[in-house]
Amino acid sequence: MTSPGRRWVWYGGRPSLDFVNTRRNREAGRPDAGARDRTAGDGEAEYLRGPADLAGWLSEAGLITPPAGGRSLVDGDTLAGALALREAIDAAVTATVSAVSVPDRAVRCVNEWIAAEPQRPALRLEAGVPVLSVPRAGRTPRGALALIAADAAELLGTGLRDRLRICPGPGCRGRFLDDSPAARRRWCSMAVCGNRSKAAAHRQVGRDSRSWGLR
Repeated sequence: MTSPGRRWVWYGGRPSLDFVNTRRNREAGRPDAGARDRTAGDGEAEYLRGPADLAGWLSEAGLITPPAGGRSLVDGDTLAGALALREAIDAAVTATVSAVSVPDRAVRCVNEWIAAEPQRPALRLEAGVPVLSVPRAGRTPRGALALIAADAAELLGTGLRDRLRICPGPGCRGRFLDDSPAARRRWCSMAVCGNRSKAAAHRQVGRDSRSWGLR
């Protein structure tokens, strides 16, 4: 679920959502956030602060293979483009979950990245049977980002959009795909935000019980 130190989280269920979750607790500083939301978390957290961070995430996600010798494949321009793509995907996901119009600029950005990938899904024959071959790893960081854009397009442009969710946990707000059979998954992770909610509810019951006992 989470790498050491909780730097990367993998509860999104799809590469594009895990990518969006490299920036967490996005609503922490919003003026319309509730008082509890403003105080419960550690504030907004950005984990792609430099080219090495992006290279590390793409490697951990299995989208690129790090070159020998530790040389970074990511430069400043690629990082800037990656952040623009990430925010475009998040804008589209947030609008979809909120049932409002998706910004046109977000769609343009995703489409521009899809067009940047020379590899395309294709049919290959296996024992005379056609099998869809979908590229899984980009040879370059930009190719990997194009695959992330294509993944986002599939989520947003099909019925999967109805299963996009934003975790309500204070200090989280992680984006994820609800893969539960009844489409009733609420938390990014029951082991993290789900347990926190249960613990908070238990504490509240205890406080209420003590309050009633004093009357």
